[in-house]
Formats: sequence, structure tokens, C-alpha cells
Amino acid sequence: MELFVYSGGTARQLSGVVESYEYLRWTRRYSRCGSFELKAIAAPENMALLKEGNILHKSDDQEAGIIERVELSQTDREIITASGRFATSFLGRRIVWGTEKLSGDLGAAVGQLLNKHILSPTETARKIAGISYSAPNFGIAVSSQTSYRNLLESVSDLCDGLGIGIKTVFNPATGLFTVTLYNGGNSSAVFSKEYENLTEQTYIESVDDYANTALIGGEGEGSARQFVTIAQGSGEHRREVFVDARDLQSADFPGNYTETLTFRGQSRLAELAPRYSFDAGVNPHGNLRYKQDFDLGNMVKVIAKPWGVSMTARISEIEETYDAEGFSLFITFGKSELTLAQKMRSDMSGMKTSLLAPSGGSGDIPDASITAAKMADNAVTNTKIASGAVTSAKIADVSIATAKLADGAVTLAKINVAALPSTSNTYAQRIVTDTYQDAGVVDLNNFMTAGEFTLYNVTTATNFPSGTWTGTGNTPHLTVQRYYANTSVRQILTKRNAPAEMYTRTASAASTWTAWYKIPAFNGAGEVATSNIADLAVTSAKIASGAVTTAKMAQEASTSMSITWPSGVSLAATNNSFVNKGVVCLGFQIQLTSTVAPNGVLFTISTAAFRPYTTVRSVLIPVPTFVTNVPITIDSGGVVRNAASGTTLPTGYYMVCVTYGRA
Repeated sequence: MELFVYSGGTARQLSGVVESYEYLRWTRRYSRCGSFELKAIAAPENMALLKEGNILHKSDDQEAGIIERVELSQTDREIITASGRFATSFLGRRIVWGTEKLSGDLGAAVGQLLNKHILSPTETARKIAGISYSAPNFGIAVSSQTSYRNLLESVSDLCDGLGIGIKTVFNPATGLFTVTLYNGGNSSAVFSKEYENLTEQTYIESVDDYANTALIGGEGEGSARQFVTIAQGSGEHRREVFVDARDLQSADFPGNYTETLTFRGQSRLAELAPRYSFDAGVNPHGNLRYKQDFDLGNMVKVIAKPWGVSMTARISEIEETYDAEGFSLFITFGKSELTLAQKMRSDMSGMKTSLLAPSGGSGDIPDASITAAKMADNAVTNTKIASGAVTSAKIADVSIATAKLADGAVTLAKINVAALPSTSNTYAQRIVTDTYQDAGVVDLNNFMTAGEFTLYNVTTATNFPSGTWTGTGNTPHLTVQRYYANTSVRQILTKRNAPAEMYTRTASAASTWTAWYKIPAFNGAGEVATSNIADLAVTSAKIASGAVTTAKMAQEASTSMSITWPSGVSLAATNNSFVNKGVVCLGFQIQLTSTVAPNGVLFTISTAAFRPYTTVRSVLIPVPTFVTNVPITIDSGGVVRNAASGTTLPTGYYMVCVTYGRA
């Protein structure tokens, strides 16, 4: 096997050969993009070849890798590390620019995505030269839609969900890449340690993310929203997931909208299917020959007799390693567990659904979520707004501020004059606040508007002179609030005669004022000034007997804890538990003379003061450590249980060491 390096860009000319290297990991994947890592001595010839963007090609492989990362390091010698992904990663440099409706055979659907976004896009700057596409007709129907997603993720998810492989074949003679879909087919190969073709093995069954029932929500809002259900199982065996498919519109799929929603749900359930994988080191010198008896994508049989495992599974990943010890193979049979990136994409999809507000809910819409670009002139019509659907009760008086309305955003041309109330209501629902402080003279006539009640009519008995008000330095201050409701005016006055003396009064007519009411003010230390608190403001009548009890106040330390022990469990050492200031610390050792099944009771805390306010999760520490730490739960009733799913606690000694807030 030789390692050739080709230049990047459209030329893709042979630049040289990597003559020697320390380590090469070459990972091939069936429905996902492969990757590689190469370590070599940082000699000038290697540094000249291993540059970002160059192409690494193994002489015995169809695919080639694109160098995406170069690292130089030095310990006892200088090492250059070049890593990246296979050429299928070119798809990851594009997004689905807009919305693509996919229907027909899988091969044609993927071809549509590649043609519009890489091979022959409308915008020529998006084209990647030197790439073609090839795929047979698989007879696998696709009915879906995708918008603004990463192109590589969209294509890989389609292939992975339908059991089809993807690879990008490199032709060194022409420098051309061909994106190819293929079906891995079947192989008669059998892998087993008994046949001495496996050197190590790990079997995994995982249902962490498993779901078998999907509720798919399509277009529409509230009760008008369309739903399709795919259901399997019942009771504890039924695992449900919601699939938000509001991006799929019936107008785009006339006659088969239900089938389209079903396809979306089936694709999601395929992602969340149980994961059965068998990871194994394969003896490259055993009875099976790599790329002849078996290859990536083949359906093969794997047997582990001591574990009672016999499975027919697809080879989904092959990792080739070349180092000082020679050539080794590590193979993944079946579907491995979801990667962190795949889980995050799934979680973000659900989060996005939440942020867009559930159908039928009012929700809060961020100011910028509805923009002019998203609202065409005719986008909101009378038929879309039920009469009375938006009422004044739903719009707070100050929820629409002038800062949110561009000067010219609302014009007479956009307002039907007949929709406005009579002129007597033109002052409806608004608040004006004017604040005057420090030195200066305020002419109260400035408040006057025809038909309004103004401060001009306030008499000297209000402690304000008629017509003018004078402020000197820090005291006093005057704030005037005028609240208009239909043709009437409500006015609120606030004054401060000294830093800690504030008063307020209101008027519903020109000369009808309430008395001045003193407002508790804060002093310079941020505390309520004592001069503003009447001696009798807090009386025994205002505090019900027993309303403030020791149970509601942090208590002093107590070590009086009682425990109820079930059969087979007992205290093995001194109980050093205590509660103080609302915090419980449990510390003692227990002995199990009988095993405790999953969810079995270990003991019960009888003293209420030592119980948690809600269920607490912690661990038991084996003494000595003969098994790993064992999870436990302590509920608000003080019941402590074995929380290890599927694990029965063996007999022995365990340390309890937990801290939590008491009930």
C-alpha cells in the first residue's frame, strides 16, 4: 500500500508520495463520511506534501481524504499530524439553500439535492468543479422535504435511515470525484472467536434513545393541525416521541400528504431504533480476507457463543490502522450508538419547536421574530384573524412603544380611517410622564392641552403654587403622570420634600385630589428609612399566631434521627448523621445480610426533620470496594431504595454519605 498526495483545487495533480510515516488510521463508514489521521516525521518533504486542502489517496482504496487539519508537535522528535475527512465531506460545504421537495426513488432524490446545490446550482459560485454523481434505481420511495440544512447531513440521514451506503470515488488519472450510492449486499462470512478471526470483541445493546411510537404534527394550528400516528407496543413497552413536521405543507404534496408525514415519522423512528452493535478486532491473517470475503456495507453473521449472541448485521464501519506493529482491523457490526452531534441535532430540533411556541398557545414572540421580510403586504388577511381574536385586554397599554414603530412604518395609507374611534376617544389608553428635578422653574401651563385637566387648576392647598413650581437643588422633586382614558384624564403627582420623604396623590378631576400619602423611601445605605415606617405598621393582628414557626426557620443542630430497618439490613457502625440550619448530613455504615433487588427498600428515615424536601439521588459506597458505587434514591417520605436498574445489591458493607436540604 502506498500513500499518494495530490494538490487541492480543480487541478488535483500528483504532488508526491509519503515515503515513511509513524501511524495511519483510515476509517471507512457505510452511510456517513469517513475520516483519517496520519502521523509522520516532520521532515521537509513531508511538510511540503501534508498541507491543508491537499488530497491523500491510498493505492488500495477507492476513496480519498481531504486534509483539513495539520498539527506540528515536538517531544523527543518533531511530528507532523495531518487529519481530515473523506471527499464526501465536500457535501458538508453546502447547505440546502431554500426548500427542496423530495419524491420518487432515493437515488433521484439525492441527485436532485446534489444537482441544485453542488453540480449545477443556479448561482455559479456555489458549484464545485470536478465532481459527478452516480446512483442506481434502488426502488426505495422517498417523500420528504428539507430546508436550510447542511447538505451532507441531509444526504447522510436519508441514506442511513434507508440502509444505503455513500462514498466518493477518486479517479487519480483524471482528478475527478464521483459521489456514489450503493447497497452493501450480503456476504457468507461468519465472524467468531471460535473461528479465530476475531481478536477482541465488545457487544452493545442500547435503548437509551429508543422510541417506537411517533405522533407527527403537520401543517395547521390548534385544533386545525393535521396529525399522523405510528404506534407500536403498549404499557411500559410503548416509547413515544413527537415529530414536528410543520415544514411539510399539503399544497406541496397533493394526494399523498399523509404518506409524506408518515415517511417523516418512519425516518425519525429509524434514527431512534434500538442499537445492537458488535465492535471487534479482526485478525487480518485469519480465514477471511478483507475486501474479498467481506467489505464495508456487507451483511454478515457474528457469533459469540459464551454470551449467547448470534446476529446478522451490516458492517457499518471499518477502521484500518497501520503502525510499527503492522496492519490491524477494527470493525463495527450493526448500528453504533448515536453520536453526541446526532443527539444534539435531535435535541435542538425539539428545542426549536418549543421556541416557536406550541400550536394553539399564545406564547411570547420576541420583538425581532416577526420582521417585515417575513410579512408580505397580504400575508395577514381578514380571514386569518377571527373577529375579536386580538382584544385590548391582550395588548398591554405600553406593550407597543414608539421605539418599536419606525417613523414611517405606520402611514395613513395603511390605516383605514373608518377603523379609528371617534375624536372623543383619540386620547384613549396612553400615559405621559414628565419629571422635573433640581433647580429650575416649571411653567405648569406647559401641561395644558385643550380639553384636558391640567395642573393649572391645582390650588395652593396642594403645596404647589398655582401656575408655576420652583425646584431648588436636590429638593423638592416633582413628577407628573397624566393617564388618559377616553375623554377623561387621571393625574398622579409624586413629590419629594427631602431625600427620605416622598409623597403621592391622585386626581380624577381638575380640583378633586386625594390627600398626600407618604411613600416608604430608601436611605443612602439602601435600607427603608425608619422615618417612613409607622410604629404600628407591623402589629400582632397582622401576624397570625404561629404564622412564623420554628419549622419555617433554620433550626439548631439535631442528631436525633430514627431509622426503620427492613429484614436483612442493619446499622453496621455509629450513626453520625445530623441536621442543622435546614441541611441534612447522613453518615453511617450499613450491612446487607440479604441481597436487595432493584427498587428494593434499604431503610426508611423515620424522623421527619431528616427527610429531603424532594427526591434525592446519591450513591452507596461499597466497603471495601468490590463493586462500583451503587445509585440510590431518597424520597420525601424518607424511603431509601436501590436505584440501580437491573442490578441486585450483593451482601456486604456499604457507606451512606449524603447531604441535602431538609423538608
